[in-house]
Amino acid sequence: MTLSDWFQGFEKGISCLNEEQRASFFSECGKNCVKCGTLQIYQKLYEKANGDLDTFFSEANKLPGVKSEIINKGSVYHLHFMECTCMLHRQGYVSTPLLCECFKQSILYVLHSLWKDKAFRVTICESILRGSQHCKMQIETTNNGNT
Repeated sequence: MTLSDWFQGFEKGISCLNEEQRASFFSECGKNCVKCGTLQIYQKLYEKANGDLDTFFSEANKLPGVKSEIINKGSVYHLHFMECTCMLHRQGYVSTPLLCECFKQSILYVLHSLWKDKAFRVTICESILRGSQHCKMQIETTNNGNT
């Protein structure tokens, strides 16, 4: 049995989970993945922006491989990633679009780590694993997080 064989079972297993179960499962995976370096990049952007969302997303636009758009100031943003950054996909182990939930959960983890007083909704608009040229996430602030 090879590692690729094992991941075929992994893909089948996550396809049996409902949306809520996948979100719960991938929230831990996404958190672990982003703690390996990406979180520090976003923490520096957060500090540079003094916690201002619009400035943060303007600065994110300067990151290599990232395009950021402010759709509605203070509330709605688009983040585009020009390539899939998931090592499981890049190394050929996983190709299911269900894996994009991990990326979504990692973005949520970063946002909640930086803005503890805000709540966010992240929507996968497009993804490379779904056949698009790039990944596009819509990020919305939903309330102040204190409700």
